[in-house]
Amino acid sequence: MNQFKFKIILLVVILLKTQPLSHSLTVKFTKFECFAFDKPFADIPKCYLKALARDKVALNLHVRLHQVPVPNVSVNAGFFIKGSTQMYRPFLYNNTVNFCKFLKNPNHLPFWKIVYSIIKPASNINHTCPYNHDIIVNNLVLDSGMLKMVPFPTGDYLVILRVAAYNHYKAEIRSYLSIKE
Repeated sequence: MNQFKFKIILLVVILLKTQPLSHSLTVKFTKFECFAFDKPFADIPKCYLKALARDKVALNLHVRLHQVPVPNVSVNAGFFIKGSTQMYRPFLYNNTVNFCKFLKNPNHLPFWKIVYSIIKPASNINHTCPYNHDIIVNNLVLDSGMLKMVPFPTGDYLVILRVAAYNHYKAEIRSYLSIKE
């Protein structure tokens, strides 16, 4: 075999070894729970999942705000993975952000920018504070393309969002997800 062919074959082998193979992943919601802690401030009349296809599930949420405008919002996000004991344990992130400040300049917090980019297309959370209207997320569907920025291993996950206004937690949203090959 001449030296040129050998180098080409060696290069291809090295590239195949170092490049991850692209697997088609299925990402979907499996369970969704909402809890309002301060009913005079807000209630949650809609909190459900809707099956659109076998591996396609849409999340729907309606938070009715009773005391508007709301100029001060903080959000805590915690990520958990189901372990071998079938219990959820912390995974990667547990972080709190002043959501009003974040919306003014989303580029300086990359983690929150990813979370927001997933929710924004299906919601009316598309402007800075104050919020003087209900919060609606309509037919939010997850897809494997959302994992390009932060690749997650396959498994079952729990994402807990705790929302605070005026430095007091007002609601908690629990989204259970499944990532499979």
